[in-house]
Amino acid sequence: MKQAVVIKSKSYGIHLVLNPEFQFSELMEAVISKFQEAGAFFKDAAIGISFEGYSLSPSQEYELITIIEDHTNVHIVCIMEQEQIKEACVLAQTEAFLRERVMEHATYHYGSLQPGEEVHSDIGLIVIGDVPKGARVISGGNIVIFGTLEGFAQAGSYGDPAAYIAALSIDTGQLQIGSILFIPQEKSGKSKGGFLRRKKSEDKLIPQIARVQDGHVIMEPYTKDLL
Repeated sequence: MKQAVVIKSKSYGIHLVLNPEFQFSELMEAVISKFQEAGAFFKDAAIGISFEGYSLSPSQEYELITIIEDHTNVHIVCIMEQEQIKEACVLAQTEAFLRERVMEHATYHYGSLQPGEEVHSDIGLIVIGDVPKGARVISGGNIVIFGTLEGFAQAGSYGDPAAYIAALSIDTGQLQIGSILFIPQEKSGKSKGGFLRRKKSEDKLIPQIARVQDGHVIMEPYTKDLL
């Protein structure tokens, strides 16, 4: 008899293989059963998740994540797309730091924003998706984006210069931390950090972080030893 759901362990978390021959409601029940059986193995884990086999809508992905978190102690921090896995795993190396400083005191926004959309949070903000041109994210604390940042982002909006903005890719000059605006190098004439645009598709995409240093907002590659 064919299984409705198969759970595979990956370096970034878990990979769910969903049998397309089953109805979504049947897959939901099978996911609950599988994770109840494996709950002890994943206890208190903060992980990424990816899907295969069944064409899921964003709302169905959210439903699956919700039932997994409702029936286990697992905390899903991001949905992994195939092309994002390597880059997201680099960012995930700092997971313990993020959990301590951000994730336990943050608002979550699931899914990419639309141009013209604006998301505010009085505490930290975690976006599971992209922030495109024309979109704005503003947070009283830190901002972590599991996707690409091309719009406007302000961290530490109540004047905290110690806040930061981290993303899998930063391709914008519209950044602000506290009251300090990011000024691209070609405009400022300073060498306090260049304007890091998305690298070409054949190059490795490196997660980036924007933070304040010496009174200026700089951007640099995000590594686990940076902070």
